[in-house]
Amino acid sequence: MMASLSGLVVLAIVAALQSAIVAQIHLLQGTADLMLLTLAAWYLHENAPASWVWAVLAALMVGTLSALPWWLYLLGYGAVAVLAMLLRRRLWRGAFLAYFTVVLVGALLTHLLTFAYLRFIHNVPLGFGEAFNLVVLPSLLLNLLFALPIHSLVDEWANLTAPAEEETVP
Repeated sequence: MMASLSGLVVLAIVAALQSAIVAQIHLLQGTADLMLLTLAAWYLHENAPASWVWAVLAALMVGTLSALPWWLYLLGYGAVAVLAMLLRRRLWRGAFLAYFTVVLVGALLTHLLTFAYLRFIHNVPLGFGEAFNLVVLPSLLLNLLFALPIHSLVDEWANLTAPAEEETVP
């Protein structure tokens, strides 16, 4: 119960920070995606309960604050959740390499979905090379700059709300 309530509050704070502060930090035309970083760190934490609710709520919050539709974020954040849960169960168990992999793949997928939506549904004349050089690469760099602080904060939050179960030795 505490993890659910605090998770909703944390997602709301992250959405507010992303729309009010981080959206003003540009590198060329790219910005960081704090919600993606937060979700990746949460889903990779070994003691945190992995639920689809977090990805859906995050997509609704960011989609409400963005000019892009919420379902676009749902696809991107859902892919982050799937990849993080697969890596959490199968491979690295919370290593930084897994976190950076989820962040890079999730950001690339989110930007690819956004590019396809703008290019093919709204007929915005975007060149792929121009979008990649001016938006995607700078966004990836900003995401990597924010990745470690966000991972540390989410790790502390997850340890407070979902502490590790101690094994008892008979």
